[in-house]
Amino acid sequence: MKAVSVVIPVHNERESIVETVRAVREALESTGRKFEIVVVDDGSTDGSADEVARGGLGAILVRHEGNRGYGAALKSGFARARLELVAFLDADGTYSPSDLPAVLDVADKTDMAVGVRGSDYKRHASFSRRLGKAFLQPLANYTVGWKIPDLNSGMRAVRRDLLDRYWPLFPNGFSLTTTLTMTLLAGGWGVEWVPISYSARRGRSKIHPVRDMSNFILVILRTITYFRPLRVYLPASALFVVASVAVVLLSKYLGGQVMDVTALFLFIFGLQLLLIGVLADLVLKILGTKR
Repeated sequence: MKAVSVVIPVHNERESIVETVRAVREALESTGRKFEIVVVDDGSTDGSADEVARGGLGAILVRHEGNRGYGAALKSGFARARLELVAFLDADGTYSPSDLPAVLDVADKTDMAVGVRGSDYKRHASFSRRLGKAFLQPLANYTVGWKIPDLNSGMRAVRRDLLDRYWPLFPNGFSLTTTLTMTLLAGGWGVEWVPISYSARRGRSKIHPVRDMSNFILVILRTITYFRPLRVYLPASALFVVASVAVVLLSKYLGGQVMDVTALFLFIFGLQLLLIGVLADLVLKILGTKR
């Protein structure tokens, strides 16, 4: 049974933070494992940090002077964590601390255990979040070659040394959880999935659908380019080669004159993308980035 540091990021969650920390403590004490709780206040203006400080909760409190983002709060908690496993969950009441022991039991035997939100998530999540997930999930599945049950779940437990290993890849925004999922799957590490409950959040959501959706897409492409570049460069290369053939055929039969310069440019560019992808894949294998 591994010792665990539980990180709870907070931004204006005064109504639920004390209850969440107490529930996490009770859940962990029931397991008998060694633990610590790290609360990271990400520039709250509603007194959330004061509630933790005077609540007699026995939690380590880390404060940000201003709001730096969900990922930045988690990273501050990761940096402060001292134990073998690092788990985290939100403080807005969406994740039940009673599910944490089951996630930790699985994390004892693998590299990362992720809580999977089922039908409860579909019932309580906003339309924009469900729409975004419906778009991102197939893209993420293709890029890593796995069917991912829950791409960006906010309850999980992971080996602390893996956080140190991939620290430079972690962003400061909401896409950190997506990055962590993609990184460990693409890197060949063991990831297990644990069914958990999901409730309606308390207070206002901090997610901005359009901005965060674009960040999620960039994270997926950046991560997979780092680990499996051919899954990005090969389709892109094929697209330009097919476009060059289409230009030749359409210009000949519709315009009467072959657009050979345009077609040649498209073909050469497609070939260059293929060569870049092959070279990147070769470099990764030489450097031993993949397992």
